[in-house]
Amino acid sequence: MKKKKGKKLFFVGVGITLMVFIGGLERGTGLLLASHLDLDKIEVHGCQRTDPQQILKAAAVPPETPILKLDLREISQRVEALEWVRSCEVRRVLPDKIALRVVERNPVVLMHLNKLYYVDEDGTPFKVPSAGESLDYPILTGWKDQGWKRGEKKDLVSEALWFIREIRNHPHLYQEGVSEINFNEIGDLTIFMAQGGVMIHMRRGDMELKVRRLEEVWKKTVARHLPVQYILYEFPDRIVVGLEERG
Repeated sequence: MKKKKGKKLFFVGVGITLMVFIGGLERGTGLLLASHLDLDKIEVHGCQRTDPQQILKAAAVPPETPILKLDLREISQRVEALEWVRSCEVRRVLPDKIALRVVERNPVVLMHLNKLYYVDEDGTPFKVPSAGESLDYPILTGWKDQGWKRGEKKDLVSEALWFIREIRNHPHLYQEGVSEINFNEIGDLTIFMAQGGVMIHMRRGDMELKVRRLEEVWKKTVARHLPVQYILYEFPDRIVVGLEERG
C-alpha cells in the first residue's frame, strides 16, 4: 500500500510540474509574440464626407506601437470626436494591422440656434456648415442657443423630423416639400412649404392624423386649382384654407 501511494504522489507531482512548465511556456511565447507584433498599417473604411487622413490624425496611433497594447476604445473615442463621425469601430487584424470602420452622420435638416447647424437623424445638431457645403435642407427655427443647452423643446425636434419623413408617403405634400418648420413659445408649429410658400399652422401632437388630413385637403385644392396662401389646422374636422386674391 505504501508503494502504491508513493507512486501516486510521484505521478501527481510530475503532472503539476508539467502543467506549470506548459503554462509558463505559453506565457513566455505569448510575451515573445506580443513584443514582435508592432503596428505597421491602419485601414480606414466608411468615409464619404471625411478625409481618411483626418481619421488617422484623430486616431493618433504612433507607428510601431505593440498592437496588443493598443486601447481600442480610446482610439474609437478620439475618432468619434470628429464632427462628421457618428461611430467608429476599431479592431485588431493580426499580426500588424488595425481596421477602423467609420459610420458618418447624415444631415437631414438645418437648425438655427446662435448659428446654423446640421442636424442628423437623431435630432442632434452636430456641425456648422462650412463654405461650399450644401444648405439645401429644411430649416428648424424657434430655438435660442441657451434654451437649447437647457434642454428646452428638444422633444419637438423629433416631431419635426417625423413630419418631414412622413410626407414622403403623401404625394401632394411631398411634391410641395418643406422649407421651414418654426416652433413658437408654447410649441405650436408653423410649416412653410417649399414650392408655393404656403403656410400651415397647427398645434403639436397627433401628427399622423394631421398629415393624413392635410394630404386630403391639399389633394382637393390641387384638383380645383385653388391658389392656397395658408392653412390653419384647428381640428381634424375644421381646417381653414386661406386663398390668395386673384386680380
